[in-house]
Amino acid sequence: MPIEDAFPQGTPVWTDLQSADPPAAATYYRSLFDWEVSPPSADSGGFSLASGRGVPIAALGPLPSDDVPTTWTVYFSVDDLEAATVAAADAGGSVLLEPGEPVPGIRLAIVADPAGAVFGLWQRKEQGDPWLRDEPGAVDWLELVASDPASTFPFYESVLGVGISEMRVGSEPYGLFDVGPTSVAGAYRSDGTDPAHWLVYFNVADLDAAIVRATELGGTLRTEPLSAPGVGRWAEIVDPQGAGFALLEPEPEPS
Repeated sequence: MPIEDAFPQGTPVWTDLQSADPPAAATYYRSLFDWEVSPPSADSGGFSLASGRGVPIAALGPLPSDDVPTTWTVYFSVDDLEAATVAAADAGGSVLLEPGEPVPGIRLAIVADPAGAVFGLWQRKEQGDPWLRDEPGAVDWLELVASDPASTFPFYESVLGVGISEMRVGSEPYGLFDVGPTSVAGAYRSDGTDPAHWLVYFNVADLDAAIVRATELGGTLRTEPLSAPGVGRWAEIVDPQGAGFALLEPEPEPS
């Protein structure tokens, strides 16, 4: 049940949901994951903070404009926000939101990789807030989903400074983004029917029960449960406002 408070360059640092109906989204995820959700405030740009055991997990807030779909956004830590944003443009990506401080104390930019997958760059304060990970209700894994993820690896190496390695999931190659000896995110080759995107996996203790709860609350099961040795069981869900995410029941640790 780690509480992360150190975020070297290239590691995931945060995730947020921007929704067309933030109160409804807060109700959905609070009920699904048993989150504590604070009221939105002007100081936070209209975002609510979702926590577990008093430790931050995610933020829930409004869409920046009507032409942006409800979506989860993943943010990666960078040491120099301006340099990373320039690197994103130079490496064939797009800058969707220039570096700035939309909320006091938070410096970020939003970019897209050459395949179109959108994510955030975040330059944290030296002593930032902790992030709850890898326990039920918290973010467990983050994954780039694209028809040819390997074509974007040079982009991520340039922008985030990550290394790239590979494992097998069944018969399929599975890319890994590495910071030092630690794999911090994955990359999966899709069938190409969906636009490239980053997918957030939330840890659950019982996948089948979580799927029932997610759909009873108004979500939609997007993929039937899948499994892989050494990983666990997972399924993708679409929330009532249209944002996709995944539920992951990790394989138990060997006793």
